[in-house]
Amino acid sequence: MEAIADALAQSDYEIVCLQEVWVYSNFELIRHRTKRRLPYAKFYHSGIVGGGLVILSRYPILEVTHHPYRLNGLPIKVTHGDWYSGKGVASALIDHPVAGVIEVFNTHTHAGYGSQKNDIYLAHRVSQAWEIANLLKNSASRGRNVIAMGDFNSEPDSILHKLIVQHGQVADAWQAQHPSTPASATSGSSMNTWSKNYSSKESALNSDLGKRIDYVFYRKTSRFWCTGSRVVFTDLIPELKCSYSDHFGVEATFTLVGRDKNSVIPLSIWEQAAYDNVQEFEPLIYKTILTLFRQDTANAISNARFQLTLFWISCLLVICGIIIESLIAANVLDALWLSVIILLIVTGFAVFGTIIGLIGFLFGNAEERGFKHIIQEVESFIEGKKEYDSRRASAVTQEDNFSSDRSEGFGPLVEIDGRNQIY
Repeated sequence: MEAIADALAQSDYEIVCLQEVWVYSNFELIRHRTKRRLPYAKFYHSGIVGGGLVILSRYPILEVTHHPYRLNGLPIKVTHGDWYSGKGVASALIDHPVAGVIEVFNTHTHAGYGSQKNDIYLAHRVSQAWEIANLLKNSASRGRNVIAMGDFNSEPDSILHKLIVQHGQVADAWQAQHPSTPASATSGSSMNTWSKNYSSKESALNSDLGKRIDYVFYRKTSRFWCTGSRVVFTDLIPELKCSYSDHFGVEATFTLVGRDKNSVIPLSIWEQAAYDNVQEFEPLIYKTILTLFRQDTANAISNARFQLTLFWISCLLVICGIIIESLIAANVLDALWLSVIILLIVTGFAVFGTIIGLIGFLFGNAEERGFKHIIQEVESFIEGKKEYDSRRASAVTQEDNFSSDRSEGFGPLVEIDGRNQIY
């Protein structure tokens, strides 16, 4: 943490997003050492142990928010920790002197467990991609410049990456600058000393095994576009001879154009505030995620019922244990050693039953409703897009008909007082 703080203090970065800063004292250390270069800093409190998200800025931070993900792992999976960290999307409105308001999003999405084809939490992670994509669109619709950074735990060919880019209508800074260059790994690289793939041999370093799962996404406009992107913090810490983190950093450079009346860019562009559509929508993506959500809704219901079954079995065993203890206390059964064993078993089943019952009753219902809500959102989006495209097609047809009529010397018919009038 000290090495990261020193490196940031000596850099020329203007906005920095960090993940996995779990300990508040580490945030204070980084904030103290970078305060000259990055005087504005926010630590986002969330969940039980915290989400570890930090945003540093050279320019004033006007507002901060934290949007917790609706689906965020399972509380019964203690070793995963995603549910306990309260993962979500941190955002900060930054007042940039040239670009105006920039909304910066920082996130660390749910980690994938299992292979990419057999990811047991894929639906949770896709739901998070859907949520952050909506946040990006909503921010852009308010006229803000948009940047999203973080550990997205998803590779470029994954459905999560496609969903963020297409539904959120943003660009991947690396892909935008290096469309024909193989992706540079940010996690699991053979150059990273914390990676199981690490090797000091030159041949292994050149192979650069690993995955690109850390990104800088942005909304391209006529006043805001990316001009460079690269992977950084690949060197070793000189004093320690180890990497700064188990993930390398991602850097993006942007060109900003201020709203100046004397600018060579026409003012009509400012008024239009047009956004470039990065990619066309793929209907298959939405059908795929709907199928995925429906399957996991059924799984959530099944898991909740199984957990409740275990709860009732635990209750039955606890009752049986209490009855046996009562018989021993009444001298019906003379077995002190049995009393001790049963007491331990009853206590264990009581604790287990309470925990599994709460998870089944509370979290099981919450997970089911979370999936149903997102399914409703996706279905509404699909229907709304169909309606919107239909109206646009109808408007184009009417415009073509109008042009055809005008070329023949007639305008469209308009009904006034029950009569057809021509103008």
